[in-house]
Amino acid sequence: MARCSPIFNLSEVALSTVAVVGAVTSLFAATIAIVQNDIKRIIAYSTISHLGLMFLACGVGAYAAGVFHLYTHAFFKALLFLASGSVIHAVHHNDIQKMGGLRKYMPITYAVFLIGALSAGGVPGFAGFFSKDEIIWLAYASHSPVGKFVWLLGTLVAFFTPFYSFRLIFLTFHGKFRGTHEEAHHLHESPKVMTIPLMLLAVGAVAAGWVGIPPILGGEAHFAEFLKPVVGHPEAHGTHAEEWGVMAFSTLIAFSGIALAAVLYLKKTEIPARLAERFSGIHKVLFNKYYVDELYNLIIVKPVFGIARYVLVGFTDSRIIEGIVNGVPRLIGMFSGKLRKIQTGFAYHYGLVMALGIVLIMAWVLFR
Repeated sequence: MARCSPIFNLSEVALSTVAVVGAVTSLFAATIAIVQNDIKRIIAYSTISHLGLMFLACGVGAYAAGVFHLYTHAFFKALLFLASGSVIHAVHHNDIQKMGGLRKYMPITYAVFLIGALSAGGVPGFAGFFSKDEIIWLAYASHSPVGKFVWLLGTLVAFFTPFYSFRLIFLTFHGKFRGTHEEAHHLHESPKVMTIPLMLLAVGAVAAGWVGIPPILGGEAHFAEFLKPVVGHPEAHGTHAEEWGVMAFSTLIAFSGIALAAVLYLKKTEIPARLAERFSGIHKVLFNKYYVDELYNLIIVKPVFGIARYVLVGFTDSRIIEGIVNGVPRLIGMFSGKLRKIQTGFAYHYGLVMALGIVLIMAWVLFR
């Protein structure tokens, strides 16, 4: 989309549509992630949420910011996925509700996981902060008719991202181990072949964003300048005070998400279960991913299978294709079955046929 920016720039409606779809997708996936218990599913929905932010950026004309977030996201999300693999390697399952207390057994995995979560959550100084903050600021300051709306949704995402990231960390690495005695007996740190790549990615999760430090923080926005000949430069209309305000507000929101996760999953650990019970309807919808899979199965998968079974197989295949494939040899068989009865093997039958043939030929010659 960034490469096609000259085309999208010709249509404000197209850009607004992209921005809204991106923002709604980002919030949609983030709200799903806050209640999931599969460690990789949480990170997967986090990925969808961050992809939504990238398209939000493109929709308000901030193409470089979208690509910048794609670049920083590569480091911290690869780190989180591989770190979750390190955890699964130790406990042999994906359920964070059956983990806990892994910090003392897996200090390296814990440290890199913490770095990845801080970067994903947009904490200042980490790679994710610079790209996420640039998207939120350019959405706020853009001329887009949906700019303020998508900025608001992006700010909500800035709260949910650190919340579900640290919910995952607190349930996985803090507190007491909630697995079986057999699992506890085999807890261990992953081998160097796994931890060294994690540490290298952790460096990127911290420093990758430093190539895009904005001028307001003393940088020169090298990443945006590098892409400027290709995607141009977005028009941002706002004062330095507004930019500081937007940055401070999104940062405060991020720390609020971490603080709330700490309260719910470290201090008042009984509250999440009570909230899930009290708001069981909402929790069920979020846990079941807004029933998107079920809806997709109902309106797409089942009709396609029905068409395949009853039309393509039931009629087209069995009646037409098989009718031709099986009907032609059946017809030949019927014809040959009748024809071979002529071949009796008796000489007088053949003589009689020859005589009749001669008579018919003579009659045809005489009476034509």
